[in-house]
Amino acid sequence: MKTHAREWVGLQSGNRFLFCSKGDGVAAQLGQAIGDLGMLTQEAPAVEDLAKRLAEIAPQVVFLDFTLSEDEPGKLFRSAELARLLARIAPGIPRVAVGLLSQPEGAIAALRAGVSDFVDPSVAPQEVKDVVQRLLDTPVAGGGRADGQRRSVLLLGTRPGVGTSTLAVHLAGLVQDRMKQAHALRAGASGAKPSKTAEAGAMQPLSSRVALLDLGWPVGDCQLYLNIGSDFDFAEAARNLRRLDPTLLGSAMAHTANGLSVLALPRDLGQMRDISQSDSLLVFERLRQHFGVVVADAGGFNNPDFVAGLARTSQQNWIVTDQSVGALVSLAGLLQELEQLHVDRRSLGLIVNRYDERYGMTAQQIAERFQLELVGTLPDRTLALMVCTNQGRLLHEEAERDVYVRAVHALAEKLSTEEHTPGGRASWLATWLPGVHRRMVVD
Repeated sequence: MKTHAREWVGLQSGNRFLFCSKGDGVAAQLGQAIGDLGMLTQEAPAVEDLAKRLAEIAPQVVFLDFTLSEDEPGKLFRSAELARLLARIAPGIPRVAVGLLSQPEGAIAALRAGVSDFVDPSVAPQEVKDVVQRLLDTPVAGGGRADGQRRSVLLLGTRPGVGTSTLAVHLAGLVQDRMKQAHALRAGASGAKPSKTAEAGAMQPLSSRVALLDLGWPVGDCQLYLNIGSDFDFAEAARNLRRLDPTLLGSAMAHTANGLSVLALPRDLGQMRDISQSDSLLVFERLRQHFGVVVADAGGFNNPDFVAGLARTSQQNWIVTDQSVGALVSLAGLLQELEQLHVDRRSLGLIVNRYDERYGMTAQQIAERFQLELVGTLPDRTLALMVCTNQGRLLHEEAERDVYVRAVHALAEKLSTEEHTPGGRASWLATWLPGVHRRMVVD
C-alpha cells in the first residue's frame, strides 16, 4: 500500500481516496492533482480482498486505472471487471476512471464498464480536482450512482436509555408515511389505481420504502415497539450477501402494514462472532442500494470500529443525547472515540432529547461546546410515548399533532428532500471523443 498526499495535508481533511493500480507514475500525478482534498491510497487489491479493503479504508471515491501498459496485458479488462464488482458490492461509492486522452481505448472501456467519470491527471489536473469536489459535494444516499442514489441516517446514542430507539421508530415511520403518499401520487399521475388494502405500504417497491436497521441495545427494541418480528436477522443477511436482492429483502425482512421494513440483530449475539466487519458494512450498503431511505439505530452498540464504518458511509449521522451530566460525559467520550477512528466531526449532528431549557445548558450551548451542528431538539414526552408503545402503537398514529411528533416531522423533512438526478454518464466522453460517443450511442 502506498499513500500519495502533499505533505500529508490531505489527511487532515478526513477524505480518503483509493486508487486501484500498480502504476506509480500515474498515481503520483493523481495524488498531486487531488492535493489537499484528501489522502490517496494506492494499491491493487485482489478481488477476494476488495470488500475488506473498502471497509478498512472507507474511501469517498475509488479511482480505477484505465491506462494502457505493455507490462500488464489484459489491464483494461481487469479494470473493467473491478469496476463492475464495485458497482455490485459498494454501489454507494463513486468510481472514477483514470486514463490518458491519447489512449481512447481506456475511455471506451471505462464507459462500457459503467464508470460515470473519466480524468487525465497528466494534462488536466484541475479537472481532477473539480470532479472530486463535485463527488464530495453530492449527497451520498445509499444506492448505485448510476441507478439513483438513496438516503440514509445513522442514529448514535451517547448511552443506552437516551431515547435513540424511540426516535428511530418514529422517524422511520414518519418517513415511510411520506414515501407511501409520494408513491400513491406518482401512481395516480400515471393512471394506476392505488391499492386500498391494509398491506398497501408493504406492496410498494423497495425504492419507495424505508428500512430500519435495528442495531440498538437491548436487542430488538425497534421491532418490539413496532410489534413485528422475523427469523431473518442481521447475521442471516450477512451470511446471504449475494442473495440480498429485492425479492429476498421484501419477503424475509419483518415489515409493518405501512411498508416499513426492519432488520435486527440476532437474539443470540454469539452468531455475530463469525460475521466479519466488512460483511456487516456490506449489509448496510446493500440495504442502501435497494431501499429509498435507511435509518440505522446504533444506540448503545458496542463495536466502535463497525459504528465508525457506518458513520463514514452514511449520508447523515445524528448523535442523540439528553441534558444529563452522564449523557454529556458519554458524548465527550463518543466524540473522542469517533475522532480516533477517523470520523470527521463535521459529518456529525446533534439531537437533544427530552429537552427543557430549565435543566441547565441549552441545546445550542451543548452543540457549541462540542463543536457539533444542532440538528434539532425533542421535548420530554415520556408518559405519552410509554402509553402508546405499551399499546403497540407509535405516538404519531395516536396523536399526530403532539409536540414530539411535530419535532420528529422536522427531522423527517431533512430526509425527505428530492433525490438528485445524476448526470449523463457519457457527458465527458461526448466532450473528449465526440465521434466515438456518437458511434456508441448508435450501436
